[in-house]
Amino acid sequence: MKDRYSIGAFSKKTSTTIRTLHYYDEIGLLKPSYVSDKGRRFYTNNDFVTLQKILTLKFLGYSLEQIKNLFQMNTWDLKDSLSFQKREMMRKKEQIEHVMKAFDYAIHSLEDYEEVDPSIFISLINNIQMEQEHKEWLKGYLDETVVDEMFNISEEKRLKLEKDWVAFSVKIKKVRGRSPEDEEVQEIIGEMMDSVEELTGDALAFVQEISQKDVEEDTWLIPSPFTKEEEEWIADALSIYLKRRGVEL
Repeated sequence: MKDRYSIGAFSKKTSTTIRTLHYYDEIGLLKPSYVSDKGRRFYTNNDFVTLQKILTLKFLGYSLEQIKNLFQMNTWDLKDSLSFQKREMMRKKEQIEHVMKAFDYAIHSLEDYEEVDPSIFISLINNIQMEQEHKEWLKGYLDETVVDEMFNISEEKRLKLEKDWVAFSVKIKKVRGRSPEDEEVQEIIGEMMDSVEELTGDALAFVQEISQKDVEEDTWLIPSPFTKEEEEWIADALSIYLKRRGVEL
C-alpha cells in the first residue's frame, strides 16, 4: 500500500529511532497500524499524526505516562494541564539554574588546583546545594538576625569565602599529622579564622558562642571533608590557637 511504511522507513521519515518505536509499541503509546504474519511492523499516515502529537506533548514536558493517559481521554482539560506543566517546568528551570550556579562556584573555587580530594569537592557542592538548609540549621543555635546577616552577602564575597574554604581544606590535609602547635598549622588555622571573621564580624565571639551550644552532628546536612581523626586534630590546633589569644573554650 502506498501509505504503508516499514518500521525502518517510518523511523527515517520521522527521525525517531527504531528502538524508540519498539518502546512506544511496548507501552501501548504508538502501535503500528499493521503487523505481518512474520511480525514485521508497518505504519501509516495516521501514525505520523499520532507521533507528532507525542513529540509535541514531550516538548511541553509531559511524561510518556501522562501522554498515554491524555490519549485515553475523549476531551482534555488543557488549561489546568498546561498550567501544571508550566509550574513543573519553572521548578525544573530553577533546579537547572541552581546546578549551573554550583558549577560556577565549583569552577571558581577549584581553578587553582589540578586535583582535589573528593571529600573537599563534595563538601563544596553541599555548601551551595544546601545553603537554605544550612541557614535554617544555624538559626537553631544563633540569633536569627545574625544568621540572616551572615548569608546576606554579595556574590563576590560568597565566591571568595568558598574559595578560601577549599584552600583551607587542601592546606589542612597537606599538614595533617604534624603537631597541632606547628607554626605552619597555626598559620592555616589563623587563615580559617580570618574567613570566619570576614563572615561573622567577630570570629572569636562566634566560636565562643557556638562552643557553648549543644550542637548536634548533622552529618547528612553538612558533610565534613575531614575524617574523624582529622576533625579531632583540627580541634586541638584550634584550641591552641584560641588559647594564644586568651580564649578558653
